[in-house]
Amino acid sequence: MPTNAADRLAPPSSDARSLRSERGVRTVEERKAHAERAISIGRAAALATALCALLGTAWLACAKPKGAAPASSPTQVQLDELVKALTPLPADLTSNLLDQHLHRGQELLAAAKAGPRELGIAALQRLRQGAPKGDDGLPIQEVERGLLQAAAYSAPDDARPLLENLVLQYGPTLHLRTEALICLADTSPARALEILEPMVTKARPTQTMPPAEFIVRAWVTACTKTGRSPVKELADVATNLFYDQTGRTAAVKLLGDYADPLAIQALTAILVESTGDGYLRRMATQGLVRQLSREDACSVFLKVADREADQNMLLFLRDVLEKNCGR
Repeated sequence: MPTNAADRLAPPSSDARSLRSERGVRTVEERKAHAERAISIGRAAALATALCALLGTAWLACAKPKGAAPASSPTQVQLDELVKALTPLPADLTSNLLDQHLHRGQELLAAAKAGPRELGIAALQRLRQGAPKGDDGLPIQEVERGLLQAAAYSAPDDARPLLENLVLQYGPTLHLRTEALICLADTSPARALEILEPMVTKARPTQTMPPAEFIVRAWVTACTKTGRSPVKELADVATNLFYDQTGRTAAVKLLGDYADPLAIQALTAILVESTGDGYLRRMATQGLVRQLSREDACSVFLKVADREADQNMLLFLRDVLEKNCGR
């Protein structure tokens, strides 16, 4: 320690500066580690919040759910095997081992989705407890998605409130929101239509919504399962210049599956729009090839080709005319 004023005012020695530097490095590293832990905790908390927000399902309020399987029951053993099979192996293993592991996970997931309600409730409980974490300190996505699917398909009524919360609430990770969207449309299509209609018809989707492409695809799934035509909404999305591009692309591709006058009208409008997106115009062309008669399709393509200014698009149209119209 300095014994007088001169010593106290003297510049720090090299050893002191080195010690301070080391402390500074440790402080930065500690702050970085703390920030990473905070992100991980925040994501886990978002999922926990969605799980605990299930209206009318008090069993998730940190209490053991009614009908849950005992800790060592066959149901819990089945879930243990599923979690293990869905956990990715090191990437440097041989391809045959990786393929075997992948197929094993797919088989166990299919069995879990077809399992009894008890298994679905147990899968929801596992989600509440949290999936195992990977090397990055975050829950393993493949496991989270697998548990969510197992719950949604084997216990759809119990899982529905969670799926709705994940779709509607901004906060949980994107992969979970997307998976919830797909599961909800497939297992509770009528409810999915109610939730998705405002999203599909929204002129300008927001960042708080799930990915636009999956909104569109989930809409078609829910419509198909309820016997409702999705064409009107698909046509609106496909021709909406303000809608997310991935959503528009999905809508154009899907419209090509419907021999509906409105679908054909929308596809024709997209093709004719010379200032439109080239990729969308190609998708529209392929849809028209599938749905129009040869004569009608060739007539449309010839008219567009005669006025086409985009040389790349013109080459594409000539190729289509040659293959489908003999010109």
